[in-house]
Amino acid sequence: MSNIFVPQIVVVDDEKHICNIIKEALGSFNYNVHIFSDVKEGIEFIKNNKVDLVLTDLVMGEFSGVDVIDATQKSHHDAVVILMTAHPTVEIAIDVLKNGAYDFLIKPFKLDLLRATISRGLIHQQVIRDNVSLKEQVDFLKVINASAAEDNIEEFMKLVATSCKNELSATAVSLISIDPQSKAVYETIYESDDDSYVETICDASLIHKVLNTKSHQPLILKETVELDGQEYVKTFITQPICSRKKLMGIINIITINRFDRLTSGQLDILQLLSNSAASTFMNFKLYRDLEHSYLQAFSALANAIEARDAYTAGHTTRVCQLAELIALELGWNDQQLRHLQIGCTLHDIGKIGVPDSILNKQSKLTDEELQKMNSHPSMGLKIIEGIELFKPAIPYVISHHEKYDGSGYPNQLVENEIPIEGRLLAVADTFDAILSDRPYREGRSLSIAVAELRKYRGTQFDPLIVDTFIWIMQQGKIDFVQMYGREEDLVQLEESFVTEKAPA
Repeated sequence: MSNIFVPQIVVVDDEKHICNIIKEALGSFNYNVHIFSDVKEGIEFIKNNKVDLVLTDLVMGEFSGVDVIDATQKSHHDAVVILMTAHPTVEIAIDVLKNGAYDFLIKPFKLDLLRATISRGLIHQQVIRDNVSLKEQVDFLKVINASAAEDNIEEFMKLVATSCKNELSATAVSLISIDPQSKAVYETIYESDDDSYVETICDASLIHKVLNTKSHQPLILKETVELDGQEYVKTFITQPICSRKKLMGIINIITINRFDRLTSGQLDILQLLSNSAASTFMNFKLYRDLEHSYLQAFSALANAIEARDAYTAGHTTRVCQLAELIALELGWNDQQLRHLQIGCTLHDIGKIGVPDSILNKQSKLTDEELQKMNSHPSMGLKIIEGIELFKPAIPYVISHHEKYDGSGYPNQLVENEIPIEGRLLAVADTFDAILSDRPYREGRSLSIAVAELRKYRGTQFDPLIVDTFIWIMQQGKIDFVQMYGREEDLVQLEESFVTEKAPA
């Protein structure tokens, strides 16, 4: 945006010839100068127009320059005020500065001094407008530094939205991230002082509008609106978030100001924030792609383990589905659900170190064989613990064979000492194991599986997880035909259960 800034200067002095002299003295500069010898008219103009600098006399009949300062500060928080006086004293100088004036001139003054004071005042104003406050700089740096935190993209987006709202004194802000290939929306975050603007700033069609412009520059639309009997300027800004010429998302901003005021400094800050968001979105995509590649590799390993035992085919997939249903009922967020998928997929990865002769043995395991079988959580931990991407899977891998009463393995944890991830997986894992065929027995019925969960509720299993899982079955949320190919399960479900209340 390359608009040329022309300072709006207002001169208020009850001596008309002073006003004319000042206007003539500033005539060769790129200023718009408005002169008023009627103080009331001058104050009224200040209230209803854009103003950058005010030059006013201190004493003007029934009015004073303090009245002009008050009117200016109420309508223009960053306007510069310079007072003129023919009766200078130290007390007057102190009072003038205390009341918010930038400087004062002693009448009569040289015109060169007038020009220099005005120029210095405008430079001071530009510094204020183009630089954020110390607190805002701290918030801004938080956003920039947070760009490395790819794992919590939602929190980062909230931080960017808050920073945009603060820096541009916005009424509403949204941040929309998209898939750079399909242009589908990933996530939408917004902050708004007025709910009526939410639909507008979250409108996904704005993405296509940006794409059609084929530009990385912000789209800025302005309109005049009336609020409380006064005219305001509503500005709508759509800032593209681009990385390597690919659109990664957009920032939408609505500002409503008494006067049309959007500084170059604010637009620079918006550009910096969008650049930070672009970098983070790209890193997030690379992070997810890498995570997906690793997960595919480990899924292949999990499938390879299952292939060693025909009886466990599909076990990992079914356990993931059952565990996700429990987690959804418990209100887990998207990040927790994503970690659950990783953890459930990898929970038996340690069995890669268990010999086939033990995995497929149809008779009872010896104590030595049982010890090797029971070592698979610890072995699984050794496999994944050095991979940063799979840290979220650790509680699933190491604790899914712990028991609520402390009799499980490998660490004999008790109740809430066991991570919630392990307690949840234990129920889904055991349930699927009961229903599935094993080398030493055929899959059991649904009624037996449910009876086992109830029997060991509070000893082997977390009571809340058991209650939640049974509630899910009662609500018909598990497709047993699709998962186990057993049509009779649905009938059995209806006949066997007495309706219970949903777990708290």
